[in-house]
Amino acid sequence: MKYVFRVSSFIITFILCFFLLTITFIDDTSLEESSYFKTAEVIIDSLNTNIQIENTKYFKAGWAKTNITPLYELPLAGYGARKGVYVSEVHDSVWVRGFVFDDGNKKYALITLDALIVPPAVTKELQLLLPKIGYNLSQLYLSATHTHCSVGGWANSWVGNQFAGEFNNQIVSDLANSIILTIKKAEKELLNAKIGFARYNAEKFVRNRLVGNNGTTDPWLRIIKIQKIDGSIGIITTFAAHATVFSEKQMKYSRDYPGALVDSLERMNNVDMAAFCAGAVGSHSPNIKGSNNYERISNISSELYNIANRNFNNIQLNRVNSMSSLLFDIPLREPHLRISKTLRFRPWVFNKLTEQSKIYLSLLKIGDIILVGTPCDFSGELVSYIESNSKEFNHNIIVTSFNGGYIGYITNDKWYNMKKYETFTMNWFGPYNGSYFVYLINNLIKIIV
Repeated sequence: MKYVFRVSSFIITFILCFFLLTITFIDDTSLEESSYFKTAEVIIDSLNTNIQIENTKYFKAGWAKTNITPLYELPLAGYGARKGVYVSEVHDSVWVRGFVFDDGNKKYALITLDALIVPPAVTKELQLLLPKIGYNLSQLYLSATHTHCSVGGWANSWVGNQFAGEFNNQIVSDLANSIILTIKKAEKELLNAKIGFARYNAEKFVRNRLVGNNGTTDPWLRIIKIQKIDGSIGIITTFAAHATVFSEKQMKYSRDYPGALVDSLERMNNVDMAAFCAGAVGSHSPNIKGSNNYERISNISSELYNIANRNFNNIQLNRVNSMSSLLFDIPLREPHLRISKTLRFRPWVFNKLTEQSKIYLSLLKIGDIILVGTPCDFSGELVSYIESNSKEFNHNIIVTSFNGGYIGYITNDKWYNMKKYETFTMNWFGPYNGSYFVYLINNLIKIIV
């Protein structure tokens, strides 16, 4: 009897200790009362007094691309259901595409990868490589197309392995070096240029996958048109629908619908290169019909192309009078990997499962265009709160996802307690982050204009 009692006591003690060491309660402290929010306020106040925007001496632009389709087998990143399967077949090649802008004071680069995200390990490597070519991370605007059929092997963590397969440091080095190479190639193509912006309603082709008609979408196909003095044209476009037309059954490299759209745009008169950045894709999926995935990709890319092509020649080109960039390190609530509506794992558990990365917002201002890069799947439902605020500054705003850090999904606060993938499983840093990110972005825009 005593033996049974001792064993039972040991088991109960072990369970209690395990519970106390690994599990705690959700922190529901209001945004305004949270220490990380107060820290952010102090930093923003400091930036307000220290940031200076210089006028351009001139505006030059150049662009280039580099094929990043691996010559060795790698896991195909994008869907956990693939279980890290290695592939080598290619449906269509994947690329890094880059633009360099020179205002006579500084150079800035915009890069987009045909990849699931810009891997944090690649960003870390770039921080070492960029100074060698005269840049730092604040001068580099990163994004990805978010295709779920591109290179994997870049995540050195348990969670990352679920989406990107077994870690391979070679692909990290190859991606970082390809980005550096693309920047150097684009610099060689610098010429005087003008720039224009337009957005066109494409609401028929995107849906709110989280709450359907109970929520909203970011419906705009946004286009930046850059024309050099020699007449050649570069295009940067964004759209908020996930690049998930291909399912987990697709076992070949592909850029999904963004690739087909880019290829179509590059067939337009005088268009030398086009690029696609994933917009505010959190909560948003493509809405398109077709008898199979190949037909669906063809249909959505052609529909978006037709919208762009109809209006392309009417995009007004302007001189760029000012350029600037801003990198803001984001204070965050401690990790909230949830078990239930009231319980979560302690931060050390989260840190063991995930890859730690630099978490920041990146802003790039080119004339009256401001690009905002976020370290997440940023929800399209939040974009209207940013655009409405920016109207008083008479600037055009583009919000993109996957800027080189990654913290899961940032969604509308009112859906926080929904037990769904992007609001429960992938919402990693607690409540109120929708409002928090909108607050940060709106205040950083005020600074950079």
